[in-house]
Amino acid sequence: MADRTLLRNARVLTCSGDPTERLLDGDVLLEGDRIAAVTPGRLAVDEASTRVVDLAGATVLPGLGDAHVHTSWPLDFVFDHGAIAATPPARHMLDVVAVVRTFLESGYTQIIGAGVTQPGDDLLAKQAIEAGLIPGPRIVPSGMMVAEVGGLGSDGELMEVAADAASLREIVARQCDQGVTALKLFVSGDGVVPAHPSEDVYMDDEMLSAAVAEADRHGAFITVHARGSASVAMAARTGVRIIHHACFLDDEALTALEARRDDVWVCPGLHYLYAVVRGHARPWGITEERVEASGYPRELRAQVDGLRKLRAAGIKILSGGDFGHQWTRHGTYAAELERYVELVDMSPVEAIHTATRNFGPVVGLPTGQVREGYLADLVVLDGDPTADITLLQQPDRRRAVLKDGRFAYVNPDVFP
Repeated sequence: MADRTLLRNARVLTCSGDPTERLLDGDVLLEGDRIAAVTPGRLAVDEASTRVVDLAGATVLPGLGDAHVHTSWPLDFVFDHGAIAATPPARHMLDVVAVVRTFLESGYTQIIGAGVTQPGDDLLAKQAIEAGLIPGPRIVPSGMMVAEVGGLGSDGELMEVAADAASLREIVARQCDQGVTALKLFVSGDGVVPAHPSEDVYMDDEMLSAAVAEADRHGAFITVHARGSASVAMAARTGVRIIHHACFLDDEALTALEARRDDVWVCPGLHYLYAVVRGHARPWGITEERVEASGYPRELRAQVDGLRKLRAAGIKILSGGDFGHQWTRHGTYAAELERYVELVDMSPVEAIHTATRNFGPVVGLPTGQVREGYLADLVVLDGDPTADITLLQQPDRRRAVLKDGRFAYVNPDVFP
């Protein structure tokens, strides 16, 4: 007999696509790792063969996702990548375990890697989670990030370095053979590193096309760090699947993105820029002078404007972005959704879609909706996030997290 659980007396946010959706008073039946039924009102079941959990009006929504994750960054991370690289691997993996557990307990059942500091971080964590050794979300694993000779990261201390299309193809093939399925390339600079401003462009169409083709051959995909317009346009026209940041968007970039509307996603990391510009990083040495020199205030304004244009054009946005710094601490991942509501004028439901229904097509899984046949990855929450998006950031509101139809996390402060 299949495992059957009925979540009774819930208020359900299905994330079916309606940006004006309201919570449904209903029941959700789970069979094995799937959602078997979502019904308004109460569903009659044989309680002798079905576990019935009365949620007493708590909200059920799909498990959340983050598309720009660095599992390598420990809970006490303070921008010292070199120290992480030098940490003994056994000690470092304990930090990784703490990070993936924090994602799960925060309601995140799906993450996409955006580059690791020690080569096996995502892969080892994924294996341990799937073996039931540690708690954690589904991981689309990344490997070491890849830079171009002369570009940001090309000192080779923290990234692999490619000189041309042939060497980049070799790196992609090797990482894919190791099990990586989301490969992160740096194709632009970043204003916080003065020698490599955000408008810089690294690699070229030949290199990116080669990387995309090789990844596709292995059933993997390419993601890129691309802040400036020219790098975004190049990524869009060469078949990159996820474009991180996309802070500056000119007409060429927007046209290239619109041409790939059905198979390209932008993951902005808006909260990171917001936090730095608002001075949240000042206690850790990111001074006001350094922020001004980085160009981040201008970049934040441009990104907000660009996200409004992307939304109007129907370009899909994925939530996520560089959480783990002390000014964007682990466990605060849903602050990204708050910024979409506050700065980009999304409704709370639209913002939630960037962390739910938009994920399934990227990773090729039936996930991100409370819908019959979909994976039973769910969050149980006190309160209505369609009225107050900040509830998703409040641990005391989070009753439980289900993954594959099982309770993967139960809040001990709520359920003694």
